Amino acid sequence: MKPMLLVWLAFREVADFTATRAQVARWAGQVPELEVVFAESQEAFVRNLSKATYVMTFRFSEAWLPLTYRVKWLATPAAGRELLGARLPDRIRLTHGTFHGALMAETAVGMLLAVRRGLLPGLGLCGPGEPWPKTLPGRRAIAGSRAVILGYGHIGKAIGAKLEALGVSVTGVTRANLGDLDALLAQADALFAALPATAETDDLLDARRLALLPPHAVLINVGRGNAVDEEALAKALAQGTLHAAFLDVMKEEPYPDDGPLRRAPRCYLLPHASAFSPDYLDRAFAEWLEIYRRDYRDRA
Repeated sequence: MKPMLLVWLAFREVADFTATRAQVARWAGQVPELEVVFAESQEAFVRNLSKATYVMTFRFSEAWLPLTYRVKWLATPAAGRELLGARLPDRIRLTHGTFHGALMAETAVGMLLAVRRGLLPGLGLCGPGEPWPKTLPGRRAIAGSRAVILGYGHIGKAIGAKLEALGVSVTGVTRANLGDLDALLAQADALFAALPATAETDDLLDARRLALLPPHAVLINVGRGNAVDEEALAKALAQGTLHAAFLDVMKEEPYPDDGPLRRAPRCYLLPHASAFSPDYLDRAFAEWLEIYRRDYRDRA
């Protein structure tokens, strides 16, 4: 009997995060020694779980743990540790996706360029009947500027690499140098947050820290929404003590229609989309396959 890889990948009704039968069939062709089962529903996933050796999923309930007596490894494409919904026993290896950095870095750097080069503020300025503009709001060169990246893991480092390629001076902040954050904020032209959701990161960017940023600075958050005091951010933008904010994540998603960030000037919201890409799950499987071939295939 072949070991089973059980695949159930469907998240937030996002097409890029939802596997198709044809896609999983392509993956199966790369591991002929495995029985690859595509679960199109939670019911199908649970029904096959007791036969699975390897599992790929975004979601998992502790109620299903009694069915995992064959499972050696559960892999989730998600980077967020809080999304799985279950604490697994030590006998089951758990891995999270680390492939997001390249995708999210493109989005994060694109956000900075859109603001700094006047692309977003400039939209509509050259429309019919509009006076030909002599300037663009917020324009600045990013080459020679300084960026602080709060959360310097694989995503933060990918952002840093792209920024450095564009001539930006980058300082990464981790637990090891968190004590330097206040001083770094005062010198930052751009602040990128790529933090996980933990108790330690709750409102880490509060009113006091936001006030340390120069008035021309831009805040970009592609980590988790818990890290930013949203009321304080909206106030800083309204008062002009912060130039702009680009948020891919918020404390509540979808963000409420009456939330303060909806009314804040130069506040741009994305629907948790910084990693959206048609090949998102193909990248996830490629990472899974590399680990499988290294750690499992020859030991089966």
